[in-house]
Amino acid sequence: MGRVSVAIPDQAAVKAILADFEDRLRAVVERAWQQWLDLPDRGKFIFPRVRAVLVFDYIAQHALVEFANDKNVRVIPKGKQTIHFLIKNEVLLRFKKGNAKGVGSNIQTQEVLDFIDPQRVIPGLIPEIMKVELCHMPDGLGLDLEEVAVVARNRTSRIWAYPIPRKRPGAKIIPMPPRQPDQTPPSVDPRNPRPDEDAENEE
Repeated sequence: MGRVSVAIPDQAAVKAILADFEDRLRAVVERAWQQWLDLPDRGKFIFPRVRAVLVFDYIAQHALVEFANDKNVRVIPKGKQTIHFLIKNEVLLRFKKGNAKGVGSNIQTQEVLDFIDPQRVIPGLIPEIMKVELCHMPDGLGLDLEEVAVVARNRTSRIWAYPIPRKRPGAKIIPMPPRQPDQTPPSVDPRNPRPDEDAENEE
């Protein structure tokens, strides 16, 4: 039995700590998802779980590269199953694919229970550490990400969540000067109709 945690994740505190990392966290997931979309013959896999496994592996690869030299992020490998990221020594984050309840999909091992139960403490970490997931939820067609969200959970239920939106590059708008009205109206030279025009236009 793990020690009892007093750190039920506080949404405002977590959001403040992760604010400077949001774009990078979202970018890690986006790069992994795009890597999956670019995979040749991805539609030929028989089992749906292949996508989840590959995307998770891609996320881990990109996250390790993204945060390798960041002094505010401590990478914590968890055997050969997953990786945790301790951000500013206060928020422990793991990447997961979200299920129908909006929390990470997983098999409940002892290590998983230590993470998903807010009353339990992960061995080697202090009780005040706040544990959250960054969950990605594909859309119904599997062509885009419906949501990428920071999620706090109590076992199988969401406590709270907030989305990390896709970063939109700012477009510089150049104002156009108003068009000046013409000083003189265009002239039209009338012409006389041909003799056969009236007959052609009559019904």
